[in-house]
Amino acid sequence: MTRCFDVVLCGTGIYFDNFTETPIIGFLTARRVAAADTTQAIKLAQHQVLVHWNQSYNAEHKLGVPRLEAVTTTAIRKWLRRALDEDYFFYDSEAVKARHLAHIHHTARPWYRL
Repeated sequence: MTRCFDVVLCGTGIYFDNFTETPIIGFLTARRVAAADTTQAIKLAQHQVLVHWNQSYNAEHKLGVPRLEAVTTTAIRKWLRRALDEDYFFYDSEAVKARHLAHIHHTARPWYRL
């Protein structure tokens, strides 16, 4: 039986120069996937992100392939949850990463808890 999962991934090991003193060291992104369990959900979300990354951001193969790690994986009832942003939230420090993570978690809160 498949269930819906919200998976938040952290990507590191990219070569993204933003032309400032502090270079981009990673990104956060969230995906909603249907899977049998959390392990399969993480693999599906990682696959979706890598395909999108290589088609959009890394089309010229200059940014590298990110190492993806699951930050959170939450089983949900799809009809009770708001849609996740499917954007990439780039960060250059752990403080910015924490702010982006809080935004992602706030965005995915159920509509009835707003």
